[in-house]
Amino acid sequence: MKWGEIAVIVDAAVGAIGLCLMLAAFVLVARRGGWKKAISEPANERRWPAQRVLMLAGAVLGVLFSAMLVILWLVPGGIPWK
Repeated sequence: MKWGEIAVIVDAAVGAIGLCLMLAAFVLVARRGGWKKAISEPANERRWPAQRVLMLAGAVLGVLFSAMLVILWLVPGGIPWK
């Protein structure tokens, strides 16, 4: 197995995990009755609600997926089927 194939598999896994985290955040928001109800937490609470944490983690992994994909396209041999 070439290094390009492993990098593509890892990149796809990162993208899939990020997508699943964002979908989980949307499900939590829908179960709690909408965005305003789900996010409205007491002001003295220091922790973010779970929906916000999941959305942030999914967005970070989505950006990482995009950056890895761009790097793979720019590096010679990064995309094994090209």
